[in-house]
Amino acid sequence: MKNSTYSFFSKYNFKVTWRTFFLFTLLFQAASAQNYRNAEAYIEDFGKNELFVKEALMEYSASIVNADLEDRISDNLVRLYLKLEAINENLSKNDRGIYGDLDLKNAFIKLNQETIYLLKNKSLKLNDYKFQSALDYPEIMNNFNYKESGIKNYYREILNYENKKKEFGLKYKIQIRYFNKKNVFEYDAYQSFIYYRLNVLDEKFIELLESGDAVTKCMDYITQIGQESLMRTESYKNDFIDSSLNDANIEFINFMMSQKEKIVPLYNNYITTSTNFYSIKQKSEENKSTISDEEYNTEVRKFNKVKNEFFDALLKVQIEKQNLLLKWQLTNSNFLKRNIEFENLYEKFTKTK
Repeated sequence: MKNSTYSFFSKYNFKVTWRTFFLFTLLFQAASAQNYRNAEAYIEDFGKNELFVKEALMEYSASIVNADLEDRISDNLVRLYLKLEAINENLSKNDRGIYGDLDLKNAFIKLNQETIYLLKNKSLKLNDYKFQSALDYPEIMNNFNYKESGIKNYYREILNYENKKKEFGLKYKIQIRYFNKKNVFEYDAYQSFIYYRLNVLDEKFIELLESGDAVTKCMDYITQIGQESLMRTESYKNDFIDSSLNDANIEFINFMMSQKEKIVPLYNNYITTSTNFYSIKQKSEENKSTISDEEYNTEVRKFNKVKNEFFDALLKVQIEKQNLLLKWQLTNSNFLKRNIEFENLYEKFTKTK
């Protein structure tokens, strides 16, 4: 969850809250030691236990989506990877495979290990805006690359596991349900990553505004990442017939980049005018000023006008931003609801012949 409070003066207090919606739901298995009567009985146990772990992952994902307290999210995270570790230990000790064939078990253990690794090092955590924004720009960019690499490796491992299921089915002449088209979760992960990167940089941008620091460099990064993200949305546009999430990201990207024209010039003018005014004010208070009272009052009115123009524009942008972020969350949620086909897919792991 992203909570940013921008307090410049008591009459200008902005608060924008948004939540990332990054749902990484995967399918896993656990098997107890037993001798299966045939390959179909063996693979059915995979289906039952994948559903068990999927529900645990859904619980963890829901805690992020519902903006639960960080402690609760962390507790769910710990419970999740402890479950996965227990499943892997059980598989290693007890799963004898079928007819000595351990390929499917080994692929699943490897996938679980990748999941545990990514959960522990938080590569898949895409709501740490505050922490990331406090870093220097090279560190932020390196972390972006690291997280994206983690996402790619994660879904590559999922595909490997799905292929092993397919091979198992072909080997034992069983029609197994597996992903054989675009993975909605992978698509959502990359769309959410666009949203995440811009939110991290926007968090830094607002913090710089609050502290009175230079913002040009940060806005240059927002523009760079924004333009790169627009190219990504162009490549994603044909992945799903439902383009709502892609369209939402395009709108979001353009809005974030528009702050360069809407906010930066007014902010720079405010900083310059503020510096000049307080210099004049200090000299006046020390009786070192040569300007008249009328000239001083003119400077006061000039400063107040510039200040109000900046803060009024910032308030308007922040309100628009909050509404856009809420719209993005709703779009993402509805996209997943429309495109996930879990309701019947894993009630029975094998297809009816």
